[in-house]
Amino acid sequence: MKKLFFTSTILLTGLFLSGCAPTHHQVSKTSTKIEKHPSKKQSQNITPKIDLHKKYKGFKLTTIPEQYRGTWYRGDPYSKKATKLVITTHTFNGSVTYQKIDHNLKLDHNSEKQNKEYAGNAVMITTDNNFLKERGFLDTVDMVYKLGKFKGEDCLLMSYGTNPKAINGVAFKDKQAALKYRKYDFSKIK
Repeated sequence: MKKLFFTSTILLTGLFLSGCAPTHHQVSKTSTKIEKHPSKKQSQNITPKIDLHKKYKGFKLTTIPEQYRGTWYRGDPYSKKATKLVITTHTFNGSVTYQKIDHNLKLDHNSEKQNKEYAGNAVMITTDNNFLKERGFLDTVDMVYKLGKFKGEDCLLMSYGTNPKAINGVAFKDKQAALKYRKYDFSKIK
């Protein structure tokens, strides 16, 4: 017991002497004002600014079809919370939507120049055959969304990868439906 007390005393003394005092406040030397560290909630609530006027070479601002717009919810099988997917006229979950207009433009995710040029809060979308495909400018795989119904509920059937017919998840218009089916294996849907 004495050895444990002695060891913890040495450790705590070392922390205080090194300036690593276990406190959540910092005291400024020039002022008596106490500064608090930002809480996790404050740092998580910082949302990137949406700029609908930003131009990207080879792309133009595009409009998402009305039937996909709105707030959708997806249940997490390991949590009792639902995550939101918000789709507006020109934004997809907080990112501005663009359409590729220069079909000769070759995008390379390994290009340092393109990583700088196409950085930002933007995604490209395409719509064809009742599918909405979304991905970052330099991503190599699309997220594919198709409107549908699951047990009477309006939903977006979601897939990623090279097979848009494989269902990897579902987002519902109704939050309660998303929570109800959060543990359902949607890969069974054909």
